[in-house]
Amino acid sequence: MTSPVVIADDQPVVVAGVEAALNTHRFNVVARVNDTDTLIQTMAEADCEVLVADPFMPYGRHPDGVGLVRRIRDMRPDVGIVVMSRLGNLPSLRLMLDLGVSALFDKRASLRDMPTAVYAAHIGRTFLSPAVRRALRDMDYGNGLGGTSNPLTQRELDVLRAYAQGMSLIDISRLMERSIKTISRQKRTAMAKLGLKNDAQFYQYLANVRAGLVDDFMSAGYDDDPDVPTLLEEDDDDDEAYVATKRRGGAARKARASRKGRT
Repeated sequence: MTSPVVIADDQPVVVAGVEAALNTHRFNVVARVNDTDTLIQTMAEADCEVLVADPFMPYGRHPDGVGLVRRIRDMRPDVGIVVMSRLGNLPSLRLMLDLGVSALFDKRASLRDMPTAVYAAHIGRTFLSPAVRRALRDMDYGNGLGGTSNPLTQRELDVLRAYAQGMSLIDISRLMERSIKTISRQKRTAMAKLGLKNDAQFYQYLANVRAGLVDDFMSAGYDDDPDVPTLLEEDDDDDEAYVATKRRGGAARKARASRKGRT
C-alpha cells in the first residue's frame, strides 16, 4: 500500500528531486506545488497523508514560514509534515517542531534520506537530519537549556518584552533609565542566547511572539539570582550618570523655553 504525498517548494527542480527519491519507495506523489496559495488550496482538497515542504516560499498571498505551517496544522492535523529547509533560521524551525512538524530535513543533505523522513512523518515519529540535530542542540546550549549557566537575565527579558511591544531603542533606554549603549548590548546578548544571528531574525522572532507562536521569552529560562553578576552591572554607574545628564539637559531646555516665552 502506497502513501500519498504532496511536495511543495518554490523551485521546481527541488520538487522533481524529492519526487524521484520517493518514487524508489512506497510513496505516491499526488500533487506538486510552488507557492503558498496553491499549497493551501491543495491541502484543503488533496487526499494525502504526508506533506514535504519548504515553508519559506516567497510567492503567494498567504504568509510563509511559521505562519504557513501553523495554518496547515490547523487545516490538516491528520497529515504528517516534513519541513525541508536550510539552517538559516533555527528559532523558526524550533517553533515548527513545537507546532507538530514530524521531520526537519536539511536541504543540503543527500535526498537518499528523504524516504526515511517521510516514513517517520507517516507513522507519527520524529526525524531530524544530523546537521539539524546538531544545530538545535547547540542552540539549546546557547539558550541555557542544555545544562549551561547562560540563561537570559531578567534585564534581558525586560528589554526583549519592550521590543516586542513595539518600543524603539531610545524609548527603552528612557523607560529603563539605562544608556543606549547598555540597552543595545543587552539586546545583542539576548539575541546570541536565542540563536538569532541578525536583526531580520530578531524581528521575525518578535513577530512570532506577538502572533502567539511563542508563549513568552521565559521558554529560554532566566537567571533571577541577584547574587549572580551580569555583564551589564558594570555599567550601572555610567547609566545613572547618563540618565542624570539627560534629566539636567531636559530641565535646561525647559528653562530656556520658559525664558523665551516670557520675552
